[in-house]
Amino acid sequence: MPDDGLGDRPLLSLRGVTKRYGGVHALGGVDFSLRAGEIHALLGENGAGKSTLINVLGGLVRPDSGTVEVNGRRVEIRHVTDADRLGIRVIHQELSLAPNLSVAENLFLGREPLRFGLLDSRRMIAEAPRLIAFLGLPEIGSPEALVATLSTARQQMVEIARALGVRSQVLILDEPTRGVDVGAHEDVYTILCRLLAAGMAMILISSDLPEVMGLSHRLALYRNGRIVREVLASETTAEDVMAELTRS
Repeated sequence: MPDDGLGDRPLLSLRGVTKRYGGVHALGGVDFSLRAGEIHALLGENGAGKSTLINVLGGLVRPDSGTVEVNGRRVEIRHVTDADRLGIRVIHQELSLAPNLSVAENLFLGREPLRFGLLDSRRMIAEAPRLIAFLGLPEIGSPEALVATLSTARQQMVEIARALGVRSQVLILDEPTRGVDVGAHEDVYTILCRLLAAGMAMILISSDLPEVMGLSHRLALYRNGRIVREVLASETTAEDVMAELTRS
């Protein structure tokens, strides 16, 4: 990943975000920012607060306090539809595709074109190649193929294309290469770099530390619901990161 030459203005920023479950602070006043063209990784052991943070951004969890801004404007994310409207999409480790449907049907899942009140399958098949080409994801292949017949890597690309089809500007990637054959990891990385070059921004959660170090611009290290350190990936090592994350 190139050196950090990105602009200073955040595309997405969180200030003092908290979330408590009983006596446990899942988020203890988190400050976090993300800029266009950047991958900002969240690193921490299980239970550190990463999942809670992405669920706040994805509209699945409402914080107890704190603020979220998108493009410098304060927003409230009460539901998944709010996140969608703001261009924030979470691609979870467990993909949300319908394996018994075609690529085209999955690309338009939840926003299917209608004709006289009925599903317009012909229009989906016609528009899917244009969407795939526009997004620069030819690796997906035929839009008429059943998703169940695709490799995990290609299914991941369909999930990304589906997110981008609703004009997303922030992708939150939870373990994007888990379950993907090692030989296909580079295909996923190529897609991510292409999207970054087009000005998108990404939050990455991955237990594959070499992957994180190779892809990310910045690293936010979480422990006990707080960011304990933030550092440029180019200015630290995997050994230092592991030492920080496991420190008691």
